[in-house]
Amino acid sequence: MITKEIVIGFSKGEKAAFDKIYAAFSASMFGVCLRYARCRDDAKDMLQESFIKLYNSRESINIDMPIAPWLKTITIRTALNYIKKNYSNILVENELKFDKAIMDVEDEVDKQELMEKLIKILQQLPDGYRTVFNLYTIDNLTHKEIAEYLSISEGTSKSQYFKAKKMIQELLAVEKQLL
Repeated sequence: MITKEIVIGFSKGEKAAFDKIYAAFSASMFGVCLRYARCRDDAKDMLQESFIKLYNSRESINIDMPIAPWLKTITIRTALNYIKKNYSNILVENELKFDKAIMDVEDEVDKQELMEKLIKILQQLPDGYRTVFNLYTIDNLTHKEIAEYLSISEGTSKSQYFKAKKMIQELLAVEKQLL
């Protein structure tokens, strides 16, 4: 648990306090990064950059507010910046077949296995689809906010989200057929 004293120590630059914050939040923030990344290595880069940004902004931290939401915001923005910088043409149309019949997949699997499947499926999506899907579905941004974040139109955000959902359903159907 991160106490107010740890946050105060962190804001003053104490390495031990930073280490405690890293230990407490690195796993969950890595999960956030995995949702946006193409692969684990990219997610690791995003995570590292997020904690560097957190550390560099430590003096502006509000010690009376929880650190987790602030760190999550930094992590999401870092992931988006990473995508813009390293993934070219994130919103290019993917010429996959979207006209296939969509099958419902109801698998009884434990939570960890389900999370691993979700990450694997998200990483198969084209960058734009994955980014918009994460921002809308998981991070609860509106299409207007997504459009502002990514410098795209609101209609493009909605289109990318719709196509991401269809592709996820298609990937799930393919996976079900393989089982």
